[in-house]
Amino acid sequence: MTNSKGQLNLHTKVLAAIFLAATAASQPAQNSEPTQVASPPVLLITVDTLRADRLGCYGAKRVKTPAMDRLAAQGIRFDPALAQVPITLPSHVVILSGTYPMTNGVRDFTSSGIPPSVGLISEAFERQGFATAAFVSAFVLDATWGFRRGFQVYDDHFDPRQFETENPGNIQRRGAETVDRLLTWLRGRPTGKPFFVWLHLYDPHSPYDPPEPFRHEYAGHLYDGEVAYTDTQLGRVFGYLRDQGIYDRMWIVLLSDHGESLGEHGEDEHGFFIYNSTLRVPLIFKPPQGAALPHVVEGPVGTIDVAPTLFDLLRFQDPLRRQFQGRSLASLVLGKGAAQARGVYSETYYPRDSFGWSALRSISTRRFHFILAPRPELYDVGADPAERRDLYAQRSAEAAALRDQLSDLERRYAGPAPSAAGPPLSAETLEKLKSLGYVAYSAPAAQGEDSSLPDPKDRLKVFKSILRATDLASAGRLDESNALLRIVAVQEPKLYLAPFLLGENAARARHWEEAQHQFLACLKLNPTFEQAIMGLARADLAEGKAQDARPWLELALHQNSHNFLAYYGLGLVARQEHRDEDARRYFQSAAHEKPNYAPAQQELGIVLVELRRYGEALGPLEQAAKFGPPNPVLANYLGTAYANTDQLGRAIQSYQTALSLKEDYAAARLNLAFAYLKSGERSRAGREFRTVCRQDEKLCQEFRSQFE
Repeated sequence: MTNSKGQLNLHTKVLAAIFLAATAASQPAQNSEPTQVASPPVLLITVDTLRADRLGCYGAKRVKTPAMDRLAAQGIRFDPALAQVPITLPSHVVILSGTYPMTNGVRDFTSSGIPPSVGLISEAFERQGFATAAFVSAFVLDATWGFRRGFQVYDDHFDPRQFETENPGNIQRRGAETVDRLLTWLRGRPTGKPFFVWLHLYDPHSPYDPPEPFRHEYAGHLYDGEVAYTDTQLGRVFGYLRDQGIYDRMWIVLLSDHGESLGEHGEDEHGFFIYNSTLRVPLIFKPPQGAALPHVVEGPVGTIDVAPTLFDLLRFQDPLRRQFQGRSLASLVLGKGAAQARGVYSETYYPRDSFGWSALRSISTRRFHFILAPRPELYDVGADPAERRDLYAQRSAEAAALRDQLSDLERRYAGPAPSAAGPPLSAETLEKLKSLGYVAYSAPAAQGEDSSLPDPKDRLKVFKSILRATDLASAGRLDESNALLRIVAVQEPKLYLAPFLLGENAARARHWEEAQHQFLACLKLNPTFEQAIMGLARADLAEGKAQDARPWLELALHQNSHNFLAYYGLGLVARQEHRDEDARRYFQSAAHEKPNYAPAQQELGIVLVELRRYGEALGPLEQAAKFGPPNPVLANYLGTAYANTDQLGRAIQSYQTALSLKEDYAAARLNLAFAYLKSGERSRAGREFRTVCRQDEKLCQEFRSQFE
């Protein structure tokens, strides 16, 4: 991940009923009936990439966070709270499922999403009679990954047309927009039942680009400006809840998925290492008024503990309880027990799964943080919170005990791999992740134990070079990007990403022969790498070599039968070879796999028009218009489908749209003239046809007799 711009979230009738429900934390109910209306509403807030030490309640001096500080002053604050994975997607799976990554199978972005066998707390809230809604602010939590389950409303609206632009920052949205959508839902929410809402705000994630006045006030510290801006948006939410008389009657849980390194240990952002700069997060429980007194609980605790804690606080006897692997903190929230010493597990498999280097796993206790790596590390976080002095060699006994604890935990929770949630990630999805700073491609399966693989500490320079190269390429500085990648290829000759990214850069520059050379070199290092196979197909298609592209596309489809881009490419090949019925089948498969992929819908509709199946063409053409950018060709074909299904008014509007986008589009103007003629408006028809004659003499001669 990089810092550049290219990188690329409740009604009770009687307060006493709330108090009784809230304070009966760890006393399970004797039946599994859904929670009644008296249950308190719940708001779960995850602020992406938020370091605990940037909040005033956690000791920050420079950053103004009055809304979150007030929440903490009215609630129970845990310190330290630690993330189980410093990456947005898997960390949120931990929070919402209460399971470890080695159990749920989502360890980074090489996963295809949440397996169906892994339940989410949203599903339990829905079963318990709550109105459920989620409002997320970035593509990394798009419903594609499986988060929609249990949410009656899942608001992940990112205009698909924005993905066609050159600004990948558009695949996130500012907190103000997400909060607006949350407040709109709250105003019109279902009545007569409590609600569970998840609000996700993404602003502290890079790129750091706070709006004014935060940009000016925090000049030179833009990450802090994003945190301060986020706090103002949370202030809007809390203010609305107070105004409506809901705030004092509800549970609010605020935490982050992970922190941000900000240069500590050489890491600019997060995901590559597992030091406390990226693991330590805020965790605050704000109870209904009277349910618990404000206090601070000394940790460490994990974000995996949130789900079982909520279930106990709400007295849920839902079968999802059996899945939880975290511990309930309910007695600590309610001030009824003392914190028990326990190690907290964290990991990152990002270096292993995307680069072929070692994974990192760790155990944190109140005093020590042990990191298992090819060169293990041990830090006394009480005396050295910045983790600058590695004590592994000096404190071998403590390190050995923590290593045993880590091994015991992994043995306890490692089980059979969960069933797959769906197809492998598409090239389109991977590109969106890359735009957010995640190199999420899948490395070849690592051979041997992690101890035999390169230590990520020894590959930090290579990692940062790759991220810098992708940023340069996104900015159009291909020569500089290529120079960096060639150095990486020499430093790390077995790393498949260097030739792959060189191939991508060559494709951007339309140097197709060089692109093919690099993609083939990539496949020698990673023979099943789907994106390189698709790159070879793209190069052949761009050079008009449809027959050469076909075997690559078929190979990609053989590896991943859900590859909508491979279906789409095979459709283009069939069109070039005048096999329209085959093209229709391929485009239909592409549209089935990815309904909001506008190019596939458009090509399917065009083929159907040319096959004179006008009624069938309307659906895909309308979908293409909905999901894609304004397009004169699409508007022209849509007009033709309308005209041939007795919808002349719509046909005329579509042809006019085509001409507003491309004034000299003679074919669309001719179709408009025919539509006017068919509707009895001969003067308008004649006027449009005379314009056709000025634009295209051949069309004029061919159709003149019909307008005389």
